[in-house]
Formats: sequence, C-alpha cells, structure tokens
Amino acid sequence: MRTRRLGKTGLEVSEIGFGCWAIGGNAYGKVDDRESLEALETAWSGGVNFFDTADTYGEGHSESLLAEFLKGKPRDQVLIATKAGWDFYPEDLKQRRAIADSESRNFAGHRKNFDGDYLRFACEQSLNRLGMDHIDLYQLHNPTLEQIRSGDPVSTLETLKREGKIRAIGISVHREEEALAAMEDPRVESLQVIFNVLDQRMVERVFAESEKKNVGVIAREPLASGLLTGKYPPGHEFPKTDHRRRWSPEKREWDWQKIQVIRHVLGNPLVTGDPGRAAQAALEFVLSFPAIASVIPGAKTKTQALNHQGAVSAPFLSESDKAQLRALWMDNPLFRKGLLPR
Repeated sequence: MRTRRLGKTGLEVSEIGFGCWAIGGNAYGKVDDRESLEALETAWSGGVNFFDTADTYGEGHSESLLAEFLKGKPRDQVLIATKAGWDFYPEDLKQRRAIADSESRNFAGHRKNFDGDYLRFACEQSLNRLGMDHIDLYQLHNPTLEQIRSGDPVSTLETLKREGKIRAIGISVHREEEALAAMEDPRVESLQVIFNVLDQRMVERVFAESEKKNVGVIAREPLASGLLTGKYPPGHEFPKTDHRRRWSPEKREWDWQKIQVIRHVLGNPLVTGDPGRAAQAALEFVLSFPAIASVIPGAKTKTQALNHQGAVSAPFLSESDKAQLRALWMDNPLFRKGLLPR
C-alpha cells in the first residue's frame, strides 16, 4: 500500500483509507460489529493506516468500534480522523455529560452546532470514546458557507491544536464554494470532499487551489454510495433505516442515466456488474488525480475491505478510459447539469 502526503498536515496517509460511517450503525443497511472489526483488521493488514470517522456515526458507536480495533496497535503507525458539528446530545450540558458517560445511545435528534463550547465538548467525548490523548485530524463536519467564512469554528480547533488534543485541522464540505472558502483560511490543512466518476465538481477549481495552497484532499463517496458497484439496479428499495432511501426519485433517475452513459462509452470493469472489480476501477479513477491524498470507501465486511485494497495492485482502467470518464464530466450535459437534491 502506497502513501501520499496529506498537504501541509505532514501526515503520510495510505492511498486507500477506511471510511467508518457504515460500521457505525444502519445508515447503509444492516451491519454486524464482529464483521466490522474483521473489515478493519483486514484493511490494517493490507497496509491501510488512515481511518476516517465522525462522532455522529452511530452516535459514537463508530468511534467506540475503532477504539476496540486499535487495542494493541502501535499508536504512531495509525492515523485517526474524526469530525464534529452535528450535535446529537441533549441541550443541557450536565445531561450531555451524564449521557456521554453512560451506556445509553438514545440521543436527541441531530442538529448542526459549531459553537466553540460545543466543539470543545465534542472533542473531549471523541477522545474518551477513542481512548486516545490526541486526534490526528479533527474536521468540521459540513459547516455552512457562513460558518466557514466566519472563521470562528476554526479558531476553536486552532486552540485544541495548541493544547495538543488534535494534530491537524480539516473541514468536510459538500459544495465547491465551501471548499474554496475553507482554503482562504491558512489554518485549514485538509479538505474532505465528495468525488467520484458521477460527481467530479471539485476537479476544475478546488483541486488546483488545493495544490497551490498545499491543502490535503480526502475523497469520500468514491463509489457514489454503492451505485458504482453495480449492486443496485433501477428501482432498488433500500431498507427504511438506510440513508439512501431518502434520495429523491429525480436523483436516482439522474444517477442511473449517467451510469448508462458510462456503460455505453466504456463497457469496461467499472460497469460489468462485478461489484468487486467495479469498486476497484472506481477507486482507481479517483486516485488518478494527484491532488487527492486518500480515498475513503466504506467497508462493512472483510471481502469489501479486500476488494478496496485491490484498487492499488493492478490497473483496471486504461489511460484512455480515464480520459473518457473525465471528458464525460466536462462535455456531457447530463453530467454537468448540477447536483440534484437527495
């Protein structure tokens, strides 16, 4: 497994990381903790050193699973990134602490909260769940454009960094303008963005700016939430607890149309219907962009973790394939019409 430097953080992250949303709960369907731990161990054995989670994934459960997996691992050889900003605790701070210290995971509804006091509290709780004295990369979890421009949440993270509780500051974003605004703040050391064959918005301005300013880029949703694996045909009904069930019919139809175009143009392993090979080809495409330091697909099983690692062991796409996939985004109106609501 090769590593790349995550911009000015100086962290050497594995090209294939491990996204820990799915193992936190049922956001991607049924999950089993035993299988999740096997997936984590498989990734580690294959050279993965970068694990990305968030406090809100399973309301702390993803972080707790990571802590179990990390027992006995050399701390200086593993890099943990987590996020804060989606407040799932009760309003009252005393009640927050009581629940955070209990075994209960029946928290209140999630809401955005980037106030300084809350971010400090959230960092403390993440450290406790992870069983660590510091977090390698602490990220704001999808703040609004106004919150990014204010600089106040980053100032809180800067204080946490001075105190030694975190090593590097990052921001996870949805939109191009949010990414560009984040990089205007020289204290921001990394960005986490959505990037895959179907959604290449960040390629035009964000990647160039990140390389210019030495801001590391982490690519999430590289498999388009599983759509690029070929496992989900048109009309597939996701379980009630699966976040993909909330996608609008318009988004589902739009994504399926784009996949059909890719099949017509390429007809290569990305679209053959073999989920493992399709995932590897999709990850290889993302890693073909030098601006990206690490790609973080989620894995719920040992088999999925092994498949993801295979993306760096053999070429699945030719240079011509990659060029055609990039051209689809640049030239095909279907790909360029903008992000539909989910």
